[in-house]
Amino acid sequence: MVGGPSPRARGNQLSSPDSKLDPEITGVFGQVSFSLVQPLFMFGKLRSLREAASHGIAASKAKVQQTATEVALLVYQAYYGYLLATSLEDLALEIDEQLTKTLEKVQRQLEAGAPGVDNVDLYKLQTFRGELEKQLNDIRQGKALALTSLRTLLGLDPELPLTLAETKLEPLPREPAPLAQYLADARQRRPEFAQAEAGIKAFTALVRAAKADYYPTLFLGVFGSLAEATNRDTFTNPFVFDPLNDDVIAPVLGLRWKLDLGITAAKVDEAEAKLGQIQQKQALAEDGIPFQVRQAYLELLQHRANIEATRKGFRSARQWLVAAMANFDLGVGEGKDVADAAVAYAKLRAAYFQAVYNYNVGWAKLEHAAGHDVATVQAVLR
Repeated sequence: MVGGPSPRARGNQLSSPDSKLDPEITGVFGQVSFSLVQPLFMFGKLRSLREAASHGIAASKAKVQQTATEVALLVYQAYYGYLLATSLEDLALEIDEQLTKTLEKVQRQLEAGAPGVDNVDLYKLQTFRGELEKQLNDIRQGKALALTSLRTLLGLDPELPLTLAETKLEPLPREPAPLAQYLADARQRRPEFAQAEAGIKAFTALVRAAKADYYPTLFLGVFGSLAEATNRDTFTNPFVFDPLNDDVIAPVLGLRWKLDLGITAAKVDEAEAKLGQIQQKQALAEDGIPFQVRQAYLELLQHRANIEATRKGFRSARQWLVAAMANFDLGVGEGKDVADAAVAYAKLRAAYFQAVYNYNVGWAKLEHAAGHDVATVQAVLR
């Protein structure tokens, strides 16, 4: 839409007393130009762009699910990490209580000059207790960090109380299915596959859309111009056209062809390069995810075997500790025997708790690798 001064124009198309070289402004004009264009055929470009948009949305949704499952795995690790720290703290307090009783008795025997007791027993017990106190401080710090991580991942207020469903770290009572089942489930459920497939479809459509620019666009349009001047007469003679005082409107059927082939080729190359990146990601998923499932499955079996091994070990060490303390109370054992038994019991008991933690988190990793956590995440997102 434009407007401006209108020079006077008298006479007819053959002669006029006015001149274009020396115009006299006696009025104003207003003009509106418009064009309405509807593409009719673009060699599949619009259809390809719609497909690309649709598959792009699907790929984005799969990416959201993938990120959500990764966060869920971190929640499992923080949850069982807190239970692990709690169990180790209870173990350290149990050992500390036993060592305190033994130290007090050694000190009383030394003060009484009892035979079979010397300062070596006292120093060894004190050394182990000092190391135990350091370990207890580290455990409590880890416990606080695990709780903080859990609150952060869950989006909870740090000031609000948090009560866990479990109070002790126990092995999950489950039996794994055959490995082939987890491999099949991963292929069907993992969001990485859905993301890659949707991405390939989206960029394939974008490649087609970019190649469509090599061809012309057939369109139907309406072009027009509406103008009126205050100092002009309106002519009906079809051979006389006054751009400042005539209305024109006409439907057209046209063909538009951009011959910038170099730019079009660059756009096609760019789209094909992005398509190649997505195809490479799909190939990595095809090889990497089955490996991830196998690794998680074998690690789970290893952690279960470690639970049994360390359970037998700490039970034997517990009996050793009880026997060493009984011998020491009866005066037929030494304080260092109690310390040695306590060290062995503490190490094996801690190794047992670590094996349980690895086993429970191993279940979460296997569920994640097989895509079983996707349904849970989808329910949470809904």
